[in-house]
Amino acid sequence: MSKKRKLFKKYEGFLYLVPFLSVYLLFVFGMLVMTVILSFTDYKLIGDTTFSGIKNYTRLFADRIYWEALRNTTVFVVISTPVLIGVPFLLALLIEHPRLPLRGFFRTTYFAPQVIAVSIVAYIFQFMFQPYTGLINNLLKNAHLLKESSEIYWLMNVALVWVVIVIETLWWTGGFNMILYIAGMQDIPDDLYECASLDGVSYWQKVRYITFPLLSRTHITILFLQLIASFKVFGQIFLLTAGDPAGATRTYIQYLYEQGFRVFEIGRASAASVVLMLIILIVSFVQFTITSRKAEKVVG
Repeated sequence: MSKKRKLFKKYEGFLYLVPFLSVYLLFVFGMLVMTVILSFTDYKLIGDTTFSGIKNYTRLFADRIYWEALRNTTVFVVISTPVLIGVPFLLALLIEHPRLPLRGFFRTTYFAPQVIAVSIVAYIFQFMFQPYTGLINNLLKNAHLLKESSEIYWLMNVALVWVVIVIETLWWTGGFNMILYIAGMQDIPDDLYECASLDGVSYWQKVRYITFPLLSRTHITILFLQLIASFKVFGQIFLLTAGDPAGATRTYIQYLYEQGFRVFEIGRASAASVVLMLIILIVSFVQFTITSRKAEKVVG
């Protein structure tokens, strides 16, 4: 076999990936570079484009609505991340319990909302939490936990609306994290549990000393993915509340949407996108560094 033939065989697999990688680099990294460039211009879809330096960034940081959107998104990240990790972990433990029948049914049931369109999810929760005709208020009245003449305005109360949003997000996306945990649990050797059973170890002791520590890499992966997803939250909140009450649920991505497609400030929207990218990179780096060190200590 000639040298050229050997060289082709060596890199044959990579050559098959070239078409996909070319398109991927163009539409991902190419758009990223374009966004950074646009953040230093006054591009507004219509009219001439001129270089504006850091003007978009200074205007961005002086915008009160921008800081409110960043604060709201941070609040969502802080309150939702533990829920969106903890509940799926408990569901995975329940489904993987050796005495639970119909495991496949429960896996499918809890994962099924993941494939529902966000518009349908928002409509379901609007119906459930509406005053007067909403399912939740009527259930509370039937259970005599709420007076017939009273109504809870779930979507117009600043505190309660975040509860609804977290529940909505958990119901819609929690199944994905649950599946990741189930996959991690199935990779743990059965011999460890059998040896623990012979020593008289209880189920919860197995979870504490075997399951939880050996899922350290899974914990890191899910936390990493969840932080990114939470910072980019948009659809389910926008369709449910449109940023109400009084902008209390306006998220960072909604701010980008309003700047880019309502007032056509593409330059400022691009600047906000760059800042969000930096925030996610910093948070992810810190989180990954800390959790990786802890995981190494646990495994070691």
